[in-house]
Amino acid sequence: MYSLFRDGDNFGIRHDSPGASEAQGAMLPLGSRCKESSVNYAHWKQFMEKGWLPEGGIEKALVDSWRRCLDMGVDHAPRSCWDFIPMKQLEPFTSVLGKIGADIVSATYNAIKGKQLLITITNANGRVAQTCGDLEVLRQADKLNFGPGANWAEESVGTNAIGTALATGRPMQVFGEEHFCLSHHSWSCTAAPVLDPHGNVWGCFDISGEKNADHSNSLSLVLQASRAMEQRLCQFYCSEIEGKMSSLFSSMFNTVMMGIITLDNTGHVISSNSAAESLLGRPGCALRGRQASSLFDFDTLLAKMKHASMSEPVVLKCFADPSLFVRAIPIFDTNGSWNDTIVTISEPQRPRAAAATRNQKKNAPVQGFEKVLHSSAIMRQAVQQAANAARTPSTVLLYGESGTGKELFAKGIHQAGPRNKGPFVAVNCGAFSGELIQSELFGYMEGAFTGAMKRGRIGRFEKAHTGVLFLDEISEMPLQQQVNLLRVLEERAIVPVGGNDTRSVDVKVIAGTNKNLWNLVEKGEFREDLYYRLNVVGISIPPLRKRGEDILLLARQRLHRLCAEFSLRQAEFDPEVEQILMGYDWPGNVRELFNCLEHAVNNLAGDMVLPEYLPSYLMDRCRDKPAVEQDAGADEFQLKKREADTIREALEFHDGNISKTAKALGIGRNTLYAKMEKFHIQP
Repeated sequence: MYSLFRDGDNFGIRHDSPGASEAQGAMLPLGSRCKESSVNYAHWKQFMEKGWLPEGGIEKALVDSWRRCLDMGVDHAPRSCWDFIPMKQLEPFTSVLGKIGADIVSATYNAIKGKQLLITITNANGRVAQTCGDLEVLRQADKLNFGPGANWAEESVGTNAIGTALATGRPMQVFGEEHFCLSHHSWSCTAAPVLDPHGNVWGCFDISGEKNADHSNSLSLVLQASRAMEQRLCQFYCSEIEGKMSSLFSSMFNTVMMGIITLDNTGHVISSNSAAESLLGRPGCALRGRQASSLFDFDTLLAKMKHASMSEPVVLKCFADPSLFVRAIPIFDTNGSWNDTIVTISEPQRPRAAAATRNQKKNAPVQGFEKVLHSSAIMRQAVQQAANAARTPSTVLLYGESGTGKELFAKGIHQAGPRNKGPFVAVNCGAFSGELIQSELFGYMEGAFTGAMKRGRIGRFEKAHTGVLFLDEISEMPLQQQVNLLRVLEERAIVPVGGNDTRSVDVKVIAGTNKNLWNLVEKGEFREDLYYRLNVVGISIPPLRKRGEDILLLARQRLHRLCAEFSLRQAEFDPEVEQILMGYDWPGNVRELFNCLEHAVNNLAGDMVLPEYLPSYLMDRCRDKPAVEQDAGADEFQLKKREADTIREALEFHDGNISKTAKALGIGRNTLYAKMEKFHIQP
């Protein structure tokens, strides 16, 4: 008997003594089998032809699997696997597998080497991700197309150890004629599912070979290898969570507007964020190592700490700026000993006027459209129009150039309306040929056409029942197919391809287009009656070039998100970069803006986005603009004047509070100070 052992972070296989082998076997959930199949060819043929088996002697799990395969219409005749996908689609799984399972696979292979056996690892859907074995058995497996990318689930190749283990969630052995497909009767296989830390099936570990090979230790090896992979998977998940949490806390620590300092029990600074440095008048200068008594009235805290352990915050006086509000919060260990201190620093709070509350409500995001970031009046009007249309079942037509966010609007209408509990289904009408669009939208019946799935398939309209169906790029729908869509919009009922009976559907339809549909109607490329049926509520989504200050609002939000996602220090825009962003036409709209910002962040060398970090084509187009056009742009935007006016209004709105003004403008305190000095603005 073989067993898997662990030495530090490495795994290996050892041969146990007979006594240890019996003890190990007693612990296994299934007894390892090396006998012949529990059924013979006559039994198999009888079941396939008549659907029944003799009573007794046949495992229930096997009979259940055979019946599932019959119900799914699996072909039991001699065949090889036909369902493959490119290995590139399995990269997320194979990447994790390479990190957690290389030595486990190697150790298991050393135990079966020379026995004409094959190790196979699949993902939770039965897709083969890795095989490892002797050359001869690999050649035999190739004859069955048993290789990377193949689908070894029950619905693809019938009863087998991998597919049945995944279907039942239990270890499984399948010998010879126990396989559902005749072409697999010369094989025997043993498999166990691999579970993730949440208890969900993550993959499957299998040992296979011809049935006359030595399978006596297969179950023991498979079980222990799958358990070892589960341990590694748990460690990997914990490491991933730890990394993400560390990045999250680091981003939060350095982006909050409140200053935060941590002190050890001797009063020395352990760490501080950039807000603390700025508030104490030391922007860009680390406070680490400084004595707290040089910054605050730390003796006040020491005096209170002489009494019984206390956890209430203590207000301290700040020497650098007495107007700052400073609080010290002592941290104690489980024994009640004082370990560290957290100090928070903030500007004094002033009561808000009722007008400010009304203004906040006015600028509050519309429910369901929180992800549509905007401040411009033209965009606010479009969002409000979409929110109104969300309340009714009427069909909506969204006009907008590519990249303006039509799908984001469609999702907002879904979330803002009474159908938000139902499904949201999106279809790109330009992604299917004329022959397929009808079956995709309305589904098809069994045998409707060559290659159709048995039992048929429901279409997108039925999938969106009680919810919202978004038909993007509706102008790309072939003219001959448009009449079918017209019928379902009028009758709210569909007929599957190959069927005769109508099926009612309760769906709110939203269509999107980046073309002028009426021009297509006049050219005879789009049905006029369908145009009127779709254009019940027409909403025009403005291009980015017409949204004014929304450009900088979107750019700053995206920049901060990219820095956080890439674990980079939060950056800001150089004033010249902001002028370039505002002066460019953005033919690709928001999508182009986001791509340009990601390009800039990948070139980032500090905490300031400079003009040279932008894509070269953006710089060239701005540089090559004719002087007249540049003057016209300056007259249109009046960048400097508008920027100065915006800063003055924000300062007045926030009663001169620098932190709140900077946060409202989406810039840092240092940048705000620089702009105030540039425009001669007094706080």
